[in-house]
Amino acid sequence: MTKNKQNDNSDDVALFREAIAGTRPLKKTNKIVPDAPRQNIRVARKPAEDENVDYVLSDFAGEFNQSYAEEVLAYRGNGVQQRLFKKLKNGQIPLESRLDMHGMTVDTARRFLNQFIHDCLSARYRCVIIVHGKGSRGGQPVLKSMLNHWLKQIPDILAFSSALSRDGGTGALYVLLKKPQIE
Repeated sequence: MTKNKQNDNSDDVALFREAIAGTRPLKKTNKIVPDAPRQNIRVARKPAEDENVDYVLSDFAGEFNQSYAEEVLAYRGNGVQQRLFKKLKNGQIPLESRLDMHGMTVDTARRFLNQFIHDCLSARYRCVIIVHGKGSRGGQPVLKSMLNHWLKQIPDILAFSSALSRDGGTGALYVLLKKPQIE
């Protein structure tokens, strides 16, 4: 009975070797790429109808650049160090709040953005994410283009960059806010 087991075993080994013929072992690396730590992110609240808008955001000032769905957006204001901007682009700054603008009209999005930035500054947040989508309903990404234009008008926005794919890719923006003033 042990001979049959050995024959069966050698047949299995031969089949296995035939199946893996022509393959190569993977290169060994000592690199471990951990996932970025995920934290509880606060979701933006709906602004009340009678709340004051802090920022006057124009829709068009001079030339207006239409953004495209897969276009990567990036803006670095004066005084923002390259190293900090790189950390923002690489998703290495912890996200503290989130605004999802999917399906909003331009006017609603403007109102939500104003309230969101105001709330984030009041809460002393440093880095947030705004999800705008890619305009997948057959048109250009209107909200993406508007955000690209609006965020540059807000003095409390230091920088922004399209998110990594894990956070929404070119359908979302990481936004770096001014450091809160210590009172």
